Amino acid sequence: MTSELPVLAGIDGSRDGLIALTWAASYAVLHGAPLHAVYIVDDDQQSPPGAPLEGPDDGTEVLDDALRELERIGFRSASLEVRHGHPAQVLLELAERSIALVVGRRGMGGFAELVLGSTSQVCTALSTDVPLIVVPDTWDPAAPARGRIVVGIDGSVEGQDAVRYAFELAAATHAGIVGVHAVELRENYPDPRVWLDPDRQPWIDQSDELLAQTLDGWTAKYPEVAVQRHSVTDHPVLVLARESAAADLVVVGGVGQTAFSELRLGSVARGLLYHSQCPVAVIHHREP
Repeated sequence: MTSELPVLAGIDGSRDGLIALTWAASYAVLHGAPLHAVYIVDDDQQSPPGAPLEGPDDGTEVLDDALRELERIGFRSASLEVRHGHPAQVLLELAERSIALVVGRRGMGGFAELVLGSTSQVCTALSTDVPLIVVPDTWDPAAPARGRIVVGIDGSVEGQDAVRYAFELAAATHAGIVGVHAVELRENYPDPRVWLDPDRQPWIDQSDELLAQTLDGWTAKYPEVAVQRHSVTDHPVLVLARESAAADLVVVGGVGQTAFSELRLGSVARGLLYHSQCPVAVIHHREP
């Protein structure tokens, strides 16, 4: 596959930014796409009172560090630039002309607002259907691939975008899919009279059925992709965070009606992105 549109990477002078840049370079190679790395100078950011005066930030040092990192990994098809403005806003505008937006999880700049900041910023990010990939500092670029992509499934129509993305990437990377649906009993089965047989778990039966309905069509389309199905009784974020320990990527998305939909809003999103041990791809759904 090839693309004229670039993979967009937000760099901010932090170690996280360089790790994300490395991930973005690999993603660009996979898609036959150029890489566009951007450092944004926030002109509105004020120095704290009493802080020593510093010269203007022209981004030279950050770009030099990025170039050295790209040379180290042997990647030469990249363009780098400095922009001025609000980091999250500039990145989101550039992302509209990109195939993916990649940022580090904990940077020294303002990119964290895209996923770890206010609800308003996260909702702004939802206006684009470009995949947003958040790379944690725990990801090791030198480690061998695990061949495992985890996708959170909530049964929503919008969530099919995340499943599609996971299967397309799995087929391109020869990885397997782990489809996960988590059920919280305190929400779905508050009354013990719902079930009488202690050896029967109707919530798991329903979860298995949901996974089958969601995944069967995609397994038929991608028969070469090995698929596992996990129905789990626990909070979705805890489940996905645990699964991330043995995965190359966790994929979430959509605006479904279950707890997975919260991954795109407040505290649940922050919880997963803080605790995931591998990169997380948030796949947005654009309404027709």
